Amino acid sequence: MKKKLLFICVALTAIICLITINIRLKYDDNRIITIKTYIDGKLAAAVPSSNDGYIVSSVTCTNNLKATFNYTTWRLETNNTTGNSVCTIHFVSNYNETFASYLENKICTSTPTSDEAAKDCLVNENGYRYEGSDPNNYVLFNNELWRIIGVFNVKNGSEIAQNLVKIIRDDNLDSYDWDKNGKNTWATATLQQHLNNGYLNKDEDATCYTNSSVSKNCKFGNTGINNISREKIEEVIWNIGGSTSSAVTAEAIYLSEGSAEWTGYVGLMSASDYGYAVLNSKCLRGTLLNSYNSTACAGNNWLFKNGFQWTLTPTSSNATQVFYINNNYQNKDGNRHVDVRVVTSGSNVRPVVYLKSSVNYVSGDGTYNNPYIIS
Repeated sequence: MKKKLLFICVALTAIICLITINIRLKYDDNRIITIKTYIDGKLAAAVPSSNDGYIVSSVTCTNNLKATFNYTTWRLETNNTTGNSVCTIHFVSNYNETFASYLENKICTSTPTSDEAAKDCLVNENGYRYEGSDPNNYVLFNNELWRIIGVFNVKNGSEIAQNLVKIIRDDNLDSYDWDKNGKNTWATATLQQHLNNGYLNKDEDATCYTNSSVSKNCKFGNTGINNISREKIEEVIWNIGGSTSSAVTAEAIYLSEGSAEWTGYVGLMSASDYGYAVLNSKCLRGTLLNSYNSTACAGNNWLFKNGFQWTLTPTSSNATQVFYINNNYQNKDGNRHVDVRVVTSGSNVRPVVYLKSSVNYVSGDGTYNNPYIIS
C-alpha cells in the first residue's frame, strides 16, 4: 500500500528523507522515486532511527539511479534520474559493538618501530594511543572530521570508571584567550565556559575573548556541536593538574596532570597527549617536551597543526601561564615544542571530547577518505 508523503523531502540536492515504506517522491517533471525499507530482511513500516543500532547493508535502485546512504544526515542521497525509480534499502543489526571495544581490538601486538606499522593500531602508553606522523584515526563527528587521541579509562560524572574514546577536532576552531581574567584555573577559565556553554550548545550570540581579552562574537551556531553529536558526548572527570616546567618527559607531565580534576564535557588536549603522539622509535620517551622542536619529534607528531595551540595543562609555578604548542616557524624543523604562554594571549583551540560508552562502531577504516562512522 502506498503511503502519503507528509512533508516535502526532496530538495534541489536530491536528498531523500526516509519516513515509511513505499514512499513516492514526485519531482516537478513527474519523475517518481519509490523507497522500500527492509530491517533484518523484513519489510518495515518505518525507518529505524540513527540510534537504534542498525547499519545499511545495501541500497539498490532501478532505472540506473545511483544512491548512497549518508549516516551523518541519516538520509538517502541520489543523482538525477530520467524516469521513475524504486530504491530498496536494507538495514541490518550492528551487533552493538561499541566503538571503544572495536578500537581495543586494534591494540598493537608489539611496539611499532615505523609510521607504517603504527597506522592501524593503538600503542599502550598510559592509555591506548594513536601515535606517529599520520595514523588512520579519522572519525566523522559533528558533520566534520575529528581524530582519535585514544581509548582511556576515565570516570564519568557519576565517578564510574570505563574505557572511553577521546577525540579531537581535526581543524582549529579559532583563536581565543585561555582566560581573559589572567588565571590558569580551568574550572573558571573563560575558554572552558565558551566550550562547555556556547560551543556545546551552538550559541549563535556567544561572546568570546582573544588577544588581550578583546571581545568578539563566536557565532557557534555554525561551528558548535549539533544535537545528534551532543548526545554522544560523555561528561567525565578530566585531569587538569599542572607542572612546574615543560622541561619534563611525557610520562612525568602525565603523572602531574593527575594531581587535579575537573568535571565537564569539552576540554583540550593535554600536554602529555602531545608528548605521546609521536612514536618512541622516532622521538625517545626520555626527550623533554621543550625539546620537541625537531623533525624526529614534532615533525612526526600527528597532533601538530600550524599555529599556536592551547593545551589543558597549566603551569604550577606561575598562576598566569599554561602550556601550549609553540610554532614560530612553518618549516618542518621549526619550533614545535611545548612551551608556556600567558593565558590572556590568543592561541588556536581544538576542542576535545570523550564519547559515551554506548557509542557504536558502524563502518570505515579510519583513513582520511573513509573515516570511522559511529552511531
